[in-house]
Amino acid sequence: MNALIVVVKNPIPGAVKTRLQTRYTPEQAANLYTAFVRDTLDTVRSIDLDKRIIAYEPPNAEDAVRTICGDHWEYIPQVQEDLGQRMYQAILQQLQLGAKSAILIGTDIPSLPASYISQAFDQLQHKDVVLGPSTDGGYYLIGLSRPCPEIFQNINWSTSTVLSQTTESLRQHNYSLGLVPPWFDIDTPEELDFLVAHASAQELATGHPTLPCTLAYLSALT
Repeated sequence: MNALIVVVKNPIPGAVKTRLQTRYTPEQAANLYTAFVRDTLDTVRSIDLDKRIIAYEPPNAEDAVRTICGDHWEYIPQVQEDLGQRMYQAILQQLQLGAKSAILIGTDIPSLPASYISQAFDQLQHKDVVLGPSTDGGYYLIGLSRPCPEIFQNINWSTSTVLSQTTESLRQHNYSLGLVPPWFDIDTPEELDFLVAHASAQELATGHPTLPCTLAYLSALT
């Protein structure tokens, strides 16, 4: 059994995508985040999965998050600890419930190819851990095939050293590692501009439109 966990915050204006507020109002930034969530979940729906879980934050936000994500998900609250423990406990819960592999992704990656997630599940058939490096020095995807608590400890979260520190911890504790290709998070207006340009190039190259929710919202702002 495989399980995919998508981390979702309640999109309260002023509490999400705050770095976008140098260009957008808090309400607009929250609406953009909601569009990111919907585009991410559209991608996930194309993957063959046994379990699909939304790990939501804060703990009282299930109804609000369910309104965005729909009823085709299992909903669990994130534990109220640091980022590492929020991720690890969500993954560990699925392993303890019988999943052979569990992967967690965020919702700052609305253009992530579904094939990267599928590749990650394939690698977890023979690796302890799989990572999807992000271009900001962290990772956008982490998956485990067995408990690996050490790699979530003593990490300077939300910094450019997260990937390097995690890799060193993997080395120290002799966990085997699989990698999927790097991808990019969207935190700043400049990164959003790149996302839009990349989506336009992808549509031109493939003939298939991408990011319907994000691009529709941005178009409505102009």
